[in-house]
Amino acid sequence: MTLRKLLKLQNSINDKPVIAVPLDLGPNDKLTPFAKLLQEKNPDVVEWRADYIADAFSQAMIWQQVKVGAQAEITKKNVSAMTEAKMLAEMDAAQEEFKKNWPAMNAQIIKELTGSVFNTIGSFPIILTYRTCDQGGRGELSPVEYATFIISALRSGYHFSAVDVEFTTNKQLRETIVQVAKENNVPVILSYHNFESTPDINHLINQMTQVGSDIIKIAVTPNSTEDVQSVLDATKNANVNQPLITIAMGELGKITRIKGYIYGSEMTFAALSENQVSAPGQLTVDELLASWQK
Repeated sequence: MTLRKLLKLQNSINDKPVIAVPLDLGPNDKLTPFAKLLQEKNPDVVEWRADYIADAFSQAMIWQQVKVGAQAEITKKNVSAMTEAKMLAEMDAAQEEFKKNWPAMNAQIIKELTGSVFNTIGSFPIILTYRTCDQGGRGELSPVEYATFIISALRSGYHFSAVDVEFTTNKQLRETIVQVAKENNVPVILSYHNFESTPDINHLINQMTQVGSDIIKIAVTPNSTEDVQSVLDATKNANVNQPLITIAMGELGKITRIKGYIYGSEMTFAALSENQVSAPGQLTVDELLASWQK
């Protein structure tokens, strides 16, 4: 099955690949300008980069906000040292209650975050992605917190077109996420990112096919034109049932974003504007479309 059919997208003109644009807005950014630009550029899918916003609503961050507010109130009241000590002790007790109630609070927060994205994006299909710092993203959640976020988003009542799961994720957590995705009829993109070099792509593809995902995505960093060609050749020669997405990042690898589909890569990522580029070498939608006209 092709990626377009798997994601339930309309067929493209001239067999061009699926165009995905990143939604990489933080807690202080407005969604409306993004939505307007999205309608104008009209890509195929939106990749919600939840790592740009999810950490701002983590347990540690929410409790820190509560703690700062409580301490500000204590300072404002100008109480005695004994009273202050008592109030601080009460805050410690409140923290234990907060921890006890956190799972339910967290699920509600994630549901509201997810809902705000879906309500703003409208009819565009959405891929759920949380990328850690090690994977080239901004996320700093622990592996368990990451898995909890993804699972809660999948169970939020909003239907994602696909979910991205990093190949290097702890096996047990990865299998749990994959199982929840299947329970919710969400295709899994098993992804691998290397920001230093280009490993043996053929070997990597063979390893990733053993996990049981629906789609395989590989993004690596080339250090030579030979590395770039190895990505294209491995894509062309791959003997797999799952749709493949392969990218050589950076300036050297731009050709894979433009012509990778000729070799069998079924999706390319492009930004709505220069200010929204989410990976090295990523083009804008306008630049990508212009390159296909040459």
